[in-house]
Amino acid sequence: MASKKIKRRKYVTWDDAFHGLSQTVRQESARVAAYTQALYVQACADQFCTATKEGKERIQGKYADLSFKCGMYHQLGKALVPPEYQLWQEDFTEEERAVYRKYTSDGRLLMATLQERGGDEEKMKGGLGENPTRNIPWLMLRESCEQHMERWDGSGYPAGLRADEISPIAQIVGIAKALDDLCANTKSENPFDDAYRTLVAQAGSAWNPALVEVLQAARAKCRGIYKKYIHYTKTLPATIPLVEKKKDRPMGLTYRPMVADDKGTVVAYEAIPWFAGVAGDPGKHESIAELEAMFRRKNLTLDISFYLLYEAADTVFRSENCQLNLRAVLLQMLPDFYTSGTQLQRLLQLFKDQPIPKEKLMLTVPAELIAKTAKSNLEIMERYLRNGIVLLVDDYDPAVLPAEKLKEMGFTHLRLAPTLYGTPEIALAMTRLHQAGFTLLGGEVEDHKMLSWLEKCHVSFASGPITGLTVSEDELIRDALAREK
Repeated sequence: MASKKIKRRKYVTWDDAFHGLSQTVRQESARVAAYTQALYVQACADQFCTATKEGKERIQGKYADLSFKCGMYHQLGKALVPPEYQLWQEDFTEEERAVYRKYTSDGRLLMATLQERGGDEEKMKGGLGENPTRNIPWLMLRESCEQHMERWDGSGYPAGLRADEISPIAQIVGIAKALDDLCANTKSENPFDDAYRTLVAQAGSAWNPALVEVLQAARAKCRGIYKKYIHYTKTLPATIPLVEKKKDRPMGLTYRPMVADDKGTVVAYEAIPWFAGVAGDPGKHESIAELEAMFRRKNLTLDISFYLLYEAADTVFRSENCQLNLRAVLLQMLPDFYTSGTQLQRLLQLFKDQPIPKEKLMLTVPAELIAKTAKSNLEIMERYLRNGIVLLVDDYDPAVLPAEKLKEMGFTHLRLAPTLYGTPEIALAMTRLHQAGFTLLGGEVEDHKMLSWLEKCHVSFASGPITGLTVSEDELIRDALAREK
């Protein structure tokens, strides 16, 4: 930002200023308002802060609706700056941090100005200002704007207030905001519980111990608010899988890490189907290849495929809920899936049932199938691609299947046959494919030398015995969370 001058926007009413906030900030404010009101009602019941004159004036049941407004408008000062400065960024410069933090004191001035000038456009031309007032609702709104980032131990801003110097309503809005921030940014499958435990542990430091007792008493109400607003946040409670995962189920997926470099940075997982139930050997698992003919003969291909699709989608969904930095899950598909007639509507329904980015669930399709299948089946694949389904051409050989044909069909992801790895000719071919816009993946990598070679050949990520042991879905989530902490 350097010393760039920011032109302040002008508003006439609270709602006018509120709509000057970015959509993300407005959504945050709506959630904070709901938490604030629930906590405020509990604070009244617990007689929170009523030992002081200021507390008695502000903690009264008649102000329950006002407390909602205090939460809704607490970030009003952000409306004075452009959207790029309304959300905190870790890479802000010192000057940008100062601009951001000023929204608290600016918010008080903006709130006071809008209160005092009553929507009169002529009066608003005079700029921001505040006159002393004894109007308690007005003061509560101003204090919520200015003091909600102050902390009990004096570590907050803008003034470094501590303990009872902080207005009771600002304390409530502050912990409501912190609860929402933690719920939205905690990498966990139980973000509300983790956020709650964090705030309780901060009693006596960030928060008034009496306020934490209010939070504990209102826990169930706050959890209900969290569940109500989950569609507006990036986090959700632990998912209920659409596929039933009993211990004795006859099929499922294991996941092998896919790494982005020779240092072993895990960025994706390859989902490998397994099938059990072998007579006389209940611990034995079989592969797709071993059972494909049986699935075809018994018309099970589509049912099996969608079972595995939903399980893989559930894994992506869980990783999204935890905000894990995973690029994708690559599912090994039954080749017969692509010759069974169009399944586009069922695929699109899957992405409605499990609302995940389509690019994060990639499906394999053998290069040999593309080279030899009927035109009608190729048209089905093209329809999938046009609708955002990511198909990876597996075991690809540039000498057998022209890249131009794949590009024309809409394919963008390739994995070369591992038997081709290691030659200068293939390295050059992979470079050309990368330059043509294809995303390259690798497989069956057995040593670091091959992993390093693939990285130099522009492979985005690869899997194989060297990239890690296969894990269950729960282990995948646990391990990924551990890596990011």
